[in-house]
Amino acid sequence: MKNFHEQIADYQTRHKLLEPGDRVLIGCSGGIDSMVLLHYLKSQEKELSITVEAVHVNHMLRGDESAEDRLFTERMCSEWGVTCHSRDIPIPAILEAGGGNKQQICRQERYQFFGEMMSATGASKFATAHHADDQLETILLSGLRGTLQSGSFGMPSSRPFEGGMLIRPLLAVTKQEIAAYAEANRIPFREDPSNAENTYTRNRIRKNVVPELKKENADVSKQFVELSESLQEDQKFLMELAQEKLDHLISSEGPEFSLSAESFRSHASALQKRMVLLLLNYLYGREQVIVTRQLAEQMQEMMQSSSGTVFLHLPQHYRMVRQYDRVLFSRRNLLAAPEGFPLQISEDWSAAVNNFRYRLVPIHQFKEQEGASAWYFSESAEPLLQIRSRLPGDRIHLPGMIGSKKVARLMIDEKVPAPLRKDWPVITDGKGEILLVPGLRPSLHISRSPRPQDNWVLAEQNCENR
Repeated sequence: MKNFHEQIADYQTRHKLLEPGDRVLIGCSGGIDSMVLLHYLKSQEKELSITVEAVHVNHMLRGDESAEDRLFTERMCSEWGVTCHSRDIPIPAILEAGGGNKQQICRQERYQFFGEMMSATGASKFATAHHADDQLETILLSGLRGTLQSGSFGMPSSRPFEGGMLIRPLLAVTKQEIAAYAEANRIPFREDPSNAENTYTRNRIRKNVVPELKKENADVSKQFVELSESLQEDQKFLMELAQEKLDHLISSEGPEFSLSAESFRSHASALQKRMVLLLLNYLYGREQVIVTRQLAEQMQEMMQSSSGTVFLHLPQHYRMVRQYDRVLFSRRNLLAAPEGFPLQISEDWSAAVNNFRYRLVPIHQFKEQEGASAWYFSESAEPLLQIRSRLPGDRIHLPGMIGSKKVARLMIDEKVPAPLRKDWPVITDGKGEILLVPGLRPSLHISRSPRPQDNWVLAEQNCENR
């Protein structure tokens, strides 16, 4: 049986997680999993020719205990010769001001900081400490929620993240093996008491379901990791094929798009299911929407006929309408985009573009309660921002990326259907530099979190919520 080092080395080689010259940031909470990952990768720096640094976030949810987690992580990094980047994020104040799901807000704020540090340090990899038992729990949780058909079937070993890659080296090992490594190497760590609370479904699965499965098969977690990898490979192939087919079906109509029900159902059922998922991706982009099996089945069923008119209301005020053979996807009560481009962005709200409008506000005057989200940036004089259609040759400087990237290529990578790419708006500054591709990606010149140099806010408001 392979030891801890051999299992992780084989896994990272097979999945090509690390390459010589990589600067690796490790998300480190101070818990046993992340401390073991930090210790292991630090021990492999010379052999792998990598550089390891740590990133810690204090969510300020447990008062002094949270602050002690940060001090502990910083102290251990100092002892191990690891640079540590840490930040206090006032989650309680954020929740009080805007509400929302606590876990979702924590993750959003945490990964925003991680992304900023990827850019600031020039890191090429961001490593998390998810392990084989986490993978098993994730798959079981998705099955309970009916979201397995979304296609991910667990966490991938790696995925694109902020101009680099997010990697999960510890998926090769179990929690028990991590604990054994920590004991053998005398690695200190801190426990988060929330991991033992039965209020979270994942915790109940961890405490009640997983132990019973391990009684039946001690290697169940690793077998689910292998099953996940196999299914993810199959899914990748089928999704690419579905994407190819769907690109030929969709017709763009401004902020809406449509397709033929007859053409849709001419394809195999396995591709239809995946085309439905892609259609939902087109609608929601980066919005957090849970795709249930029932929703996907309803959409697929609607396109099995070309007679009559049928409506289906979708999450977040979207809708799907089939009028005989034509199937239209849009927001309800869509505000029409203005006919004339470009549009200047000033202190007054702009006209609606793809159901969003914008205005400029000095940072000291911006009030979060005005129902808008903020993009922070710096400008020596009064900004001259405008919204215009994408032009051939447009390029954007993305965070964490050396050089610039074609906006057309960005849209392909973000899986924007070909008919929608031509008229997609971009926001530029007075020099013509692209600051934001709405709904897709920001440039390195703006940020969701204020930076020391920022003195202006580009306020963005969803007109549908007015």
